[in-house]
Amino acid sequence: MVDGTRISRLMQPEVVELTYKNCKFRIAYLLRRTPEMAVVFLHGLGCSKRDFQDAFGYPELADYTLLTFDFPGCGDSPYPENLTLNIDYLVEITHRVLSALHVKDIILIGHSMGGLVALLYAERYHTSVRGFINVEGNLSSEDCFFSRAVAQSAFSDFTTTLFPELQNRLKHAANRGFREYAANLEKANKKAYYDYSPSLVEYSDTGNLLERYLALAIPKLFMYGAENRALSYLPQLTERGCALVEIPASNHFPFHDNPAAFYHTIASFLEAAHDTVK
Repeated sequence: MVDGTRISRLMQPEVVELTYKNCKFRIAYLLRRTPEMAVVFLHGLGCSKRDFQDAFGYPELADYTLLTFDFPGCGDSPYPENLTLNIDYLVEITHRVLSALHVKDIILIGHSMGGLVALLYAERYHTSVRGFINVEGNLSSEDCFFSRAVAQSAFSDFTTTLFPELQNRLKHAANRGFREYAANLEKANKKAYYDYSPSLVEYSDTGNLLERYLALAIPKLFMYGAENRALSYLPQLTERGCALVEIPASNHFPFHDNPAAFYHTIASFLEAAHDTVK
């Protein structure tokens, strides 16, 4: 397999400027265009586009248009000083990024918080979505691992205690995915992390997300790490006919823990979706 890290570094991020709610945003992204359908990766809370850089070097994805970008306050995208953003902002910013870059007919791949953004995007802009891979995206209250503690804390407590403690635990984790998450958090804006958390928890608690995900009338797949096979709603997904794939030797970050299995699963889904579109 080609080194996706090296390829993404050679590409170098680009920036698209857009306006929403009378605020200007600078969104950093990686984009490779081809004649084939577009695959759009949406990252999780405090994560960034670097989570999916291996995609650009994976041979089975070589024919597809690939796009990954940083939400405001993550990676290389600055966070606005005078706004408090939430999940709904991220849905609309996603729409504006795709419109500005003229990326259409997309397969969404959303991880964690990005899975929720992808779900809401697929509901609101369904005519442009051809499929959805949910990578342990938020579907219920149990998915609010750290965000619930953040949402229940004062900002000062979060910045001085909760966030540093999280970083320290992650840096020393045995699991590669958690260590990579710690690396992402080095560039994450603390206010962005704090601002996104309440709406993430609220949607997970009261948004009926599992039913909404199951109701999407597009090809979809739920992907999860083998270490998280105890998620309570997995049997319900199976019973309702949603395809599931367990990624071996993986926790919440399968693209870091087992990238070969992660991208092979995506390639298989894309091949089937391509045949459906044709």
